[in-house]
Amino acid sequence: MKFKFLSRTFPLRDYYFYVPQLCLGSMGFWPMDTCRQQAANVGAWMNLIILAIGVFTEIHAGCTVLRTDLELALDTLCPAGTSAVTLLKMTLIYYYRQDLAWVLERMRSLVYERDVSINPIKKRIIRAHAVMAARLNFIPFVMGFITCTSYNLKPLLITLILYMQGQQPMWKLPFNMTMPAFLLRAPYFPFTYIFTAYTGYITIFMYGGCDAFYFEFCSNAAALLKLLQEDLKSIVSFEEQLVFTAQESTLLEWRLVRFIMRHNDIIELTRFFCKRYTIITLAHFVSAGLVIGASIFDLMTFTGFGIVIYIAYTIAVLGQLFIYCYGGSLVAESSVQLATVAFGCDWYACNPKLRRYVLMIIIRSQRAISMSVPFFSPSLITFTSILQTSGSIIALASSFK
Repeated sequence: MKFKFLSRTFPLRDYYFYVPQLCLGSMGFWPMDTCRQQAANVGAWMNLIILAIGVFTEIHAGCTVLRTDLELALDTLCPAGTSAVTLLKMTLIYYYRQDLAWVLERMRSLVYERDVSINPIKKRIIRAHAVMAARLNFIPFVMGFITCTSYNLKPLLITLILYMQGQQPMWKLPFNMTMPAFLLRAPYFPFTYIFTAYTGYITIFMYGGCDAFYFEFCSNAAALLKLLQEDLKSIVSFEEQLVFTAQESTLLEWRLVRFIMRHNDIIELTRFFCKRYTIITLAHFVSAGLVIGASIFDLMTFTGFGIVIYIAYTIAVLGQLFIYCYGGSLVAESSVQLATVAFGCDWYACNPKLRRYVLMIIIRSQRAISMSVPFFSPSLITFTSILQTSGSIIALASSFK
């Protein structure tokens, strides 16, 4: 894997949904592929079935030991909960693959098929949002990859230590799963181990890819709103010219109408995307507080190598939750800022008809474009509320220790 996309020298158009395509494409779930290639659909279904088996066996194992060993149950149910939500995301990403492919095409046309390449200000806006999205999306993916690798290496390291100490090795799976007894003995155990480890990597790539797709959309939507702000400054900035001919007024009206149409396109595209991502976002937030609380509780109770696992796990979950909340705030703040920019332009120099256009832009922009789902809207305020709830879960769990 090359990491040039983390720098600012990467080709601008290649930034477009780079991390989501990297993650989802590896598992066969990239919408542009699943809509066109039959081979990608076969790979997607195979990974979906494998993860479904892993989720079922992992949840069964966690519920089995829940009454007898709380720490082992949490150690089992934390990754099981993440895998279960990932399975839901995989199903919905595949179900809405045609709609998401249309979103990708429409967003690309709005972002790049304009004068971005020849306008240095607009090019700087697009690059700043693209670099930010690539870097923020890559952090939770890397931490999740480290977490999964730690889970996969932990049984091997424990077995190696016991062997070097002259004790009887304990052969365990990376994740606690309910498996038939014959699969836990030779000669099938290595294949069971590989199968179990692979379910973890499916979770990481799909979890990271779905969340990165959401934030990339938010980042590009915010960039489009910033481009609209630059367009509005160029349209309604007259310097010392206060009198216009009929032809100049007609041209100005045409540019304002085109501006309003682009603004409407962004609003409608955002609403269309939010409807497809409603269940994914809702499931992510419902599970996030529980997973964060349980992982931090495990971090408080585990010792040795388990601490390394849950440090990376906690950072990964917090990072994935943060990009949802920050993405929602990014879109909302950029849309509201459009009203401020419009009011600061020379709209008062226009004729009454054009002033009404500008006032209409101001009024509509004062209502923020929201990435909301039922019951809440992703934002940084929501992020802090979830952290507070997670702290309450930790305090409650500690009282039962």
